[in-house]
Amino acid sequence: MADSLDISESYYSLIENGKRNPSKTVIEKLVVISELPEEYWIYGIDKDNYIDVRDDFKFLKKALDTVAEWTSVTESSQIFDDYNNPKDPIGKLLISAFRADFDHILAKRNK
Repeated sequence: MADSLDISESYYSLIENGKRNPSKTVIEKLVVISELPEEYWIYGIDKDNYIDVRDDFKFLKKALDTVAEWTSVTESSQIFDDYNNPKDPIGKLLISAFRADFDHILAKRNK
């Protein structure tokens, strides 16, 4: 597993034994490799309880924070046209994040 995470065996052992907390990068790799939500690796929340505890708008917030941090976007008209169609990949990313969060909220209500 350490190789898959691109970390040393000793660091992985420290994480596994609860002596070190994994970095954000390691958690992101665990999510991709395991297909388990971030909350599973951080808080030990399993898939069955995930829908009840997952933050609403989690993906949209993360996407917005990333756009704000890594781009020079200062207003939504730079990303979307007058009909709210995305102008570029950033707009498509935000729409995907919104849809994931919207699906989560609908699933939570219909549970």
